[in-house]
Amino acid sequence: MFPLKNIGAVTTGVDVTAVTTAETLALYSGLVSTPWDTSRVFILGWFQFTSGAAVTALTPRIRRGNGITGILVGDAVVEQLFVAAGSTEHRMILVSEERQNTDSVDYSLTVQQTAGAANGTVLQSGVIVFVL
Repeated sequence: MFPLKNIGAVTTGVDVTAVTTAETLALYSGLVSTPWDTSRVFILGWFQFTSGAAVTALTPRIRRGNGITGILVGDAVVEQLFVAAGSTEHRMILVSEERQNTDSVDYSLTVQQTAGAANGTVLQSGVIVFVL
C-alpha cells in the first residue's frame, strides 16, 4: 500500500464551449507538488456535458500540463453517448502514471465530440490529483 503524499483538486461551474469536433480544454488541475523522488499519480476527471447536434460519441482525455498538446496519460477511448445528441450527461475518467524526479505535476481534462455538427458545452467539471 502506498501512503498519500499530496492531493490537489479543482472544480468549476463555468461553461466551456467544445467546438464541433476539436479537442477542447475543459479544466486544468494547477500544480500539485510531488515531495518524493518517485511518485505514483492518480488523476480523476469528472464533467457534465451537453453534446452538440449530430454528436455520436465523446472522447475524454487526461493530458500532462496545461492544454490540449500535452502528453496523453492513459488512453483516449471513444465512448458512445448515453443519451440523445443535445442532451446532458456526465462522464468520469481515471488514469495513473509514475513520475520521477519532479517537483510538481499538472494535468488537463479535455473533451472531444465525434461527428458534431454544432458545439457542445462542458457545464461543470472537476479534477482531483492524488500523489502516492
